Amino acid sequence: MAEVQEKRKGITTSKGIENFSVPEGRKKARLAVSNGGYGGLALEARTDREAKSWLYRYRVVDKTVEQQLGSYPQMGLAKARKKHREAAELVRQGIDPRKHRKAEKARNQAAWTMSEAFDRWIEFYASSPSRSGKVPTERTVSKQRGRWRLYLEKPLGGAYVRDMSRRYLIEVLEQVATRAREEGRQCLTLLRQLLDYCEDREQIEDNPAAGLKPAKIKARPGKPRERYLKLPELKALWEAIDEKQIVLDGVASSVVLSASVANAIKLLLLTGARRAEVAAMRWVEVKKDTWTIPAERTKSGREHKVHLSALALVILAEQHRLSKSEFVFESSRDAAKPIHYDTITTAVARLQGRSRKDHEDSAPLYQLEHFTVHDLRRSVATMWTETFMADPLLVDAMLAHVPPRLVGTYNKGKRYQIQIDVWEKWGSTMAEITETSPEGNVVFMSHKN
Repeated sequence: MAEVQEKRKGITTSKGIENFSVPEGRKKARLAVSNGGYGGLALEARTDREAKSWLYRYRVVDKTVEQQLGSYPQMGLAKARKKHREAAELVRQGIDPRKHRKAEKARNQAAWTMSEAFDRWIEFYASSPSRSGKVPTERTVSKQRGRWRLYLEKPLGGAYVRDMSRRYLIEVLEQVATRAREEGRQCLTLLRQLLDYCEDREQIEDNPAAGLKPAKIKARPGKPRERYLKLPELKALWEAIDEKQIVLDGVASSVVLSASVANAIKLLLLTGARRAEVAAMRWVEVKKDTWTIPAERTKSGREHKVHLSALALVILAEQHRLSKSEFVFESSRDAAKPIHYDTITTAVARLQGRSRKDHEDSAPLYQLEHFTVHDLRRSVATMWTETFMADPLLVDAMLAHVPPRLVGTYNKGKRYQIQIDVWEKWGSTMAEITETSPEGNVVFMSHKN
């Protein structure tokens, strides 16, 4: 009697669902399933099927229709009730759940996962010029790919773009920043750009990374470096370079420095140019005492002129004898290529005994406070300002910094002659403290073949 009563009222328990079967003599049977005020849910059993079916019967636009929600036992009672309630709410809004499901399926097929989004974005990023008009270098694009692969792909790659939330991004980025603070900052920038790209392509309504600051992910920027070398330290560096540059057929006897790398560091000290600009310097860029760095090789995307002092010309004269290619500082491994700018960084680290995890206290500059290649550029700028009282804006122009907007707009005169004077005085100062004698007027019209 209890069993008959349960059938008349409808199934209310998982046990009832499990026990429900087709009565003898029939091919199928259907029984209502209670769901807290939402009607129309039923369970159907058939003799030709092992699984039972969850069905939802409803009326829409004056027509009675039904939708299959799933199968039992793959879909249990709790999940069936949840899916039924969702469908019933759509009906209350006048929406046919069957059409909604088709639309949702189509939307899912058109939706990108984060991995798919990254693959699309990185191609867009690699070919998109910045404000300077230059596209990212291959090295920069490679770094972005590496950050994604190392830090972001595992926690984010399989998720849909539309499911990204600010809270979850903060969690992921905090983990990155805990491992490497600067990489946390860089990954934040990457995600901002990636999700901006997705927002523009209507994969997400709003970018959850927009306005997210490094402090929120515990990647607050560190204190800006202020290290610069004073004249006695610059003298020690120059002497250490000479000590390690005993030249034999263009290559130093010590593994620390080749002639090209040694002279590249010296030219970097004399000009204040960036390491990449010096490393890839070409003979065609040098006319008499002027080195013109083309726009495509400068960070600002603007052509930049550098005056070569007498001491700088002496260094180029030595390279002129050693180089057999179009490059001033050709590689000792492949004459058709220049030295790599990272080679300069490695050489400076070796001179300080810091190129490996275990420091070498026998290195010639081990006793100096640690400095980087960029610190040398800062050292030169500081000396120009403090020793020769050069105007900071003039020094910025000599370093090829992009001027402030108003200055760039209204002050077109670069006062190049004053810059020449500073470069010459600086060359004389370096020649004096290193006891190097500039050898007169050395002029390069073209490189020998």
